[in-house]
Amino acid sequence: MGELLDVIVIGAGPAGLSSAQRLAEDGFRVVVFEKEVKPNYEKLCAGYLPLAAFNYFEIPTSIADYPVKGLKIITKKSEWTVEFEDIVGYNLDRTRLAEYLAKRVEKGGGEVVTNTAVVGIEKREEVIVARTSESKEVYKAKIIIAADGAYSKIGSMIRGRFKNNELGLTTQVKAHRSKTLSETSSNLNIIFLGSDFSPFGYAWIFPKKNHIDAGLGALASRTKGTDLKNYLARVLKYYDLEKTSEARYAPVPLTGPVRKVAMNRILLVGDSAGHVSPLTGEGIKFALLAGEMAAETVTTYLRGSIPLRDVGKLYLSKLQKSFYRRFKLEKFILRIFEKGKMTSGRLLKDPKMREIIAKLYLDVEDTPKLLLSSLSRLPRVLF
Repeated sequence: MGELLDVIVIGAGPAGLSSAQRLAEDGFRVVVFEKEVKPNYEKLCAGYLPLAAFNYFEIPTSIADYPVKGLKIITKKSEWTVEFEDIVGYNLDRTRLAEYLAKRVEKGGGEVVTNTAVVGIEKREEVIVARTSESKEVYKAKIIIAADGAYSKIGSMIRGRFKNNELGLTTQVKAHRSKTLSETSSNLNIIFLGSDFSPFGYAWIFPKKNHIDAGLGALASRTKGTDLKNYLARVLKYYDLEKTSEARYAPVPLTGPVRKVAMNRILLVGDSAGHVSPLTGEGIKFALLAGEMAAETVTTYLRGSIPLRDVGKLYLSKLQKSFYRRFKLEKFILRIFEKGKMTSGRLLKDPKMREIIAKLYLDVEDTPKLLLSSLSRLPRVLF
């Protein structure tokens, strides 16, 4: 067994790398283990990040792929475009973002080890031990931050397994930009709402520099007995898009706020802790935020300011003061949709609701305020 590390981070996605960067810069001995050959390698994700997040996390827009100024909303019968004066965010390549963040970890003195999975952990009184797939050597640390996705075994051990109605299922392909699409949209992300495009969720087209990401998501509980490829085919046909890759699938946690995010010497961040917007499926920004809050919590503990028993309480408190309020409101609205009490078609007839939906999907305003505004408009929209 080698030297005692301060922190082991499992997973080199935005959540894990965000926490590792902060801890490394604070002078702690941090090692990140990633099972793929590259950090966040070919992660299935449309990859939109609002401009405010680039600024907050000091991520240069030069690593982004495509500037976004608005949103096109499509239903079976109608199209609407909500466009803003300036760029509000960028579509990006997840692997490129992760490689940039990994370099920041290494610059701060941390280490990122790829092609190496953590296959087991063992809790001891003063340390926690991790065993990897690529070495007979085991690693011991004072804290483990688990950022290893929705199917994280460590995550399920702490928070319990995600239920079927708490998971979304997404599928996505890459496609060439078609003439039809080029003639009808510029600097716009596109979402498709309604049961023609998803069993219960939405579909999307996100332009990138050299290709198009086209996909859809739905509640896993609503996909039983359906073939998502048929829905995806309708999305591609809408703009005469020709796919250049086979469809890939991935789970997305849509739980809303999760309280069980820490136990003993383990903290959960990102998808493993359900840090994904229940309404939009957005996860990059929340992964970065959660990683930062986890790092702040661990730093407080490692510097002796709080005992181990208070680590989970402090971390949860930070989450609750941050984006958990948004998640709670989104989950409430999602339940209204699930019960069939309103449909996107009725909402979209109201210009103000279209603006609210565009701001929600592009994350350009205080989201709890937007959600409360939408709730206040429901009576006049529905009745």
